[in-house]
Amino acid sequence: MGDRQVRVLAASVRAVRRRCEGVVGAEVLERDGLVLSLTNVPEPSLNSAYVEREPSDPARALAWAEEEMARRGHPFGIDYPAARWPELDRAVRDAGLSRALSRPVMVAEIASVPDAPVPAGIRIEPVEAREDALALARVDATAFESRLEISELAFAPAILGVEGARGFVAWQGAEPVGCAVAQEGSGATGVFGVGVVPSARRRGIGAALTVVAIRAFPADLAWLLPSDMAKPMYERLGFRELETWEVWTRPA
Repeated sequence: MGDRQVRVLAASVRAVRRRCEGVVGAEVLERDGLVLSLTNVPEPSLNSAYVEREPSDPARALAWAEEEMARRGHPFGIDYPAARWPELDRAVRDAGLSRALSRPVMVAEIASVPDAPVPAGIRIEPVEAREDALALARVDATAFESRLEISELAFAPAILGVEGARGFVAWQGAEPVGCAVAQEGSGATGVFGVGVVPSARRRGIGAALTVVAIRAFPADLAWLLPSDMAKPMYERLGFRELETWEVWTRPA
């Protein structure tokens, strides 16, 4: 396992812990290398198990995590680097879980990322007040075709006033048209939720937001989990694949 893999995993676990800090009723539970990041918002992707280190007893740790999530009414899911820990991989399969999602982790040396000019007529501002956070939530819901109430309950509160997290909104006049979130951790800045509303796409707003986000904290490395649509943009900024992470869930 390389140094970058170690740093990015540590940063990712800090990020999923941090996302619960501003959410009312959220919980973080830990046992034997597993971390349950539970916003307790009714959205499966915001309630999941993560792996901070290899469990000493993977089967038992998985059973504990599933039981705790079931008590709160959440379907079970675990998000972790595939093929890093063979014993954990075996336990996941033996538990009858199914792979729901596979995506690359991409990294870039921040010093080598080129500038991305902000398009004419657009300004990018940090989230500093509740109104800004709600604007970010509106963009997030529109860009990713998700429910606005979920973004308002879980995404926006996890940014405003939470140490180590910063949100950014791209504005066109008085209208929010883009958003991005930066998370600090282990000298590696994570970039999340880079989104642009459909009417403002293909103008370079996403790239400009990404560059602003990766420079939000003192760090030498940036990392992210790209969508298929955004991956070419990140490649143009110098991001390259590091490894593959997978999400495994209990079939309905």
